[in-house]
Amino acid sequence: LPGNPVAVFVTFVRIVKPLLLRLSGALPQKLLPLPVRAAFAYKKKKDRREYVRVALRRGSDGEIEAVKHPQDGAGILTSLTETDGLLEFPEDVTSIAPGERVGFLSYAALIG
Repeated sequence: LPGNPVAVFVTFVRIVKPLLLRLSGALPQKLLPLPVRAAFAYKKKKDRREYVRVALRRGSDGEIEAVKHPQDGAGILTSLTETDGLLEFPEDVTSIAPGERVGFLSYAALIG
């Protein structure tokens, strides 16, 4: 596993945990992301999967939106404790704009 706490967490919940469950005979369970509105802009390189730590809040119109944590380094443990979950951006996505629908994975769902 990588040495930075956030990288270890993401690697464990997305790769190690599913592998251990399969090796123990459990049936694979697909996580269904909750669609939420992005409250930030984000750009990333193509052909790379990225996970962004976000907190959820209710927007002025009552809709749930995801707010990116201001610090996103893999060694910043508080970026996990101060957020509610992850947005997973697949390899083919290169950017999102405020207001776009994104898939939210709660820490409870990832750990459970």
